[in-house]
Amino acid sequence: MSLIITYIDSDYEYLINNKDFTIVNFPIKSAIKIYDNYGNLKGKNQLKLEIENIIGFKDDHLNSGEAIESFIVYTFYLLKTHKNLVIFTAGLSFSSIKHYIKIMDFILSKLSDRTLCVVKNFSIIDEIKLIDLYIHVNKVEKEIIFDFMKNSLIGFKPKEEYFRYPQYFGEIEFETDDYFEMLSFVLARPNRDYEFYFTNKNNLQNPKGMILINNNSIYLGLGVAKGHEKYLKDKLAAEYMQAPIICDNVLPY
Repeated sequence: MSLIITYIDSDYEYLINNKDFTIVNFPIKSAIKIYDNYGNLKGKNQLKLEIENIIGFKDDHLNSGEAIESFIVYTFYLLKTHKNLVIFTAGLSFSSIKHYIKIMDFILSKLSDRTLCVVKNFSIIDEIKLIDLYIHVNKVEKEIIFDFMKNSLIGFKPKEEYFRYPQYFGEIEFETDDYFEMLSFVLARPNRDYEFYFTNKNNLQNPKGMILINNNSIYLGLGVAKGHEKYLKDKLAAEYMQAPIICDNVLPY
């Protein structure tokens, strides 16, 4: 058994080009997509019981209905029949990635002749050291979003390389590798929730940006290094005439 943690900007391409590895959750056609397949997976409850028997405790994440549930259960399902997996953690929060790795470490300690490579989203940006500041706007207007991008996200790049709607679960209605095309699609009609994340590794004080569209409202966010949040908190408050919502690695809603 072997658990290997690597990063999206490290040399992981040899893994997805290696015929001995099964590719999971990467934005390429040959990859197995967790979010597409988990809904139709049979025997979920039995798999969850097996996982809890292995790890030795009840894990509420296994019945959360969130992305972490599908990642843990579907990875375990694949490990039963595949010796070598390489999995991209797109769609998981930092805390969920940490928990996922913890559970997989337990599981792999009980399985023989298995290798799991977990490719994380960030390397330089350590989200646990960031404070997230959000401005909530109770309507969805593209002008507000574009102004935020122009004023606060210059130099930032989308964190993801592949976008699908619905974002995590359900039958795909639209997919693209262009985040602006996905943003335009989301804004074209009401009731289209989506989370966009951006990174700027050269901005040490503010390396992360967020545009979250939820329940027909907008959350405009900045991930700020601890100790530097006062300046950006005051800046956002002055620009939007409201105190920002302060979050510590959780969503603002």
